[in-house]
Amino acid sequence: MEALLLSTRLGRSVSDGFFRPLARPSAPVYIDCADKLEQSADESGQLSHADALVLIREVLSEHPSVQLAEDEGAGTQDLRQRAGTLFNRLLEARWIADRRVSLDEHWVLITPELRPLLRLLRELAASEAAELKDFAGTIRSVCKTLLAEGALDPSHLSPEEMRQTVKELVDRVGRAIDQLHAVEKLILGFEERQRISPTAEATLRVFYSEFYEGEHMVCYDVLQQGGITARLNLSRAVVQEALGNPAAKERIAEGLIYHRQGRIDSTEAYAMAERMLGILDRQLGSISARAQIIDGRIADFARLSAERYRYQTELRGRRPEQVKAFMQAANALHAGAKFSDLASQPGMALRSPSAEITFGRDALSRPRKTRLPVELALAGMPEDGDTSLAQDQIRQRNLYAITPQRAARLIEELLPEKGATVSTADFHLRTEDDLFDLLAVLAFERSKGTGDHRGRALQWRIQQARAGDAGLEPENLPADVQAGHRIERFSIERTA
Repeated sequence: MEALLLSTRLGRSVSDGFFRPLARPSAPVYIDCADKLEQSADESGQLSHADALVLIREVLSEHPSVQLAEDEGAGTQDLRQRAGTLFNRLLEARWIADRRVSLDEHWVLITPELRPLLRLLRELAASEAAELKDFAGTIRSVCKTLLAEGALDPSHLSPEEMRQTVKELVDRVGRAIDQLHAVEKLILGFEERQRISPTAEATLRVFYSEFYEGEHMVCYDVLQQGGITARLNLSRAVVQEALGNPAAKERIAEGLIYHRQGRIDSTEAYAMAERMLGILDRQLGSISARAQIIDGRIADFARLSAERYRYQTELRGRRPEQVKAFMQAANALHAGAKFSDLASQPGMALRSPSAEITFGRDALSRPRKTRLPVELALAGMPEDGDTSLAQDQIRQRNLYAITPQRAARLIEELLPEKGATVSTADFHLRTEDDLFDLLAVLAFERSKGTGDHRGRALQWRIQQARAGDAGLEPENLPADVQAGHRIERFSIERTA
């Protein structure tokens, strides 16, 4: 029989809206309500309806800024009404159940489905490492059980004893593995603290004192003790022997059939027995593998601590703080002054007339940008090595190239002084070369500055005739003829 999917089995055990409270923005309220209700319930797992509403009101008062939805009482400010609405939501999710014995006796029950969920939430929130000390006892008890005479021998144990022994071993080894995962979680927490340690003293304190003296190291020390790894290997060998013994699996299968009261057949029970032994075998083998992962985590933490300490003592040190304090004092003392006026001031003998101080990311060295190789071969180069044709092509291209030098030449000729203005109606270009000069003037108008033949920076501005009202009537725009071409009229003003 094919095993059902976990989601299918889960859907048969809980209601459709069982996990909905955890997905709401008000999930902390539901979690605290369930926690307090379960802790306040009596030995039978129930409490009075009035006490339940009081506990829900207390939780609401402890979460004043929680975001409630409309169906959770967001539309009312009355705490009693909100508590009653949340009580109804807990009933809908099947976290609690209502039990009315009489008109005067009204009880609230904690549902069986809620208890494993609360246990899981409490384990996720557990921060006390003292519980990890049980790891040593768990490992020793597992090894003691498996290494005892006739531990999984079908001739010594009844079917129910075999089934119960394997199930108990699976549960205990699973608990030990969870404790190992808790060790890894605590090591990651120490890594986060080390990354934000403010001083070198704090870095050393976390590394030498808090980490290696922490109670989470108990699990790690147990695995490093002499003989424990060998005993785990021997215990796993006992499980593997039972996994390869059909009689042992038949014995466990008989126990499963008896435990399930005959609701499964022998084939399905045999497959379940084989699966239980396989899980136990893999769990025992994974303890050593997880121990190696913890070894790697500890080594990573040691490297991180060393790098953090080196950064705080050698790379950062006190020198940046001293420079910062000096510059702040100089800024306060010489506020409003220029660098050129500070040469005579004590401690301010600058070697540069203009200074710029960078900090942060700007103070880091910028990576060098490597230039890609440029193809310098002449296009159309003849095979006989004659370069005259290629040189003629280069001269032809330079003749028609639009360059800043062309624009500067025409600006110097038309506008010799700054502030002068000329329109296309005031000059006439005759040759095609002159027309390229005019196109260069238009192309490089917005450049930061074009140098003339004497190295001076030239700047100019173009003003189109259509900028005024004439632009509304394109057919009436004025035009001029330059070098045989009709162009729209514009004016050129030299600004620098």
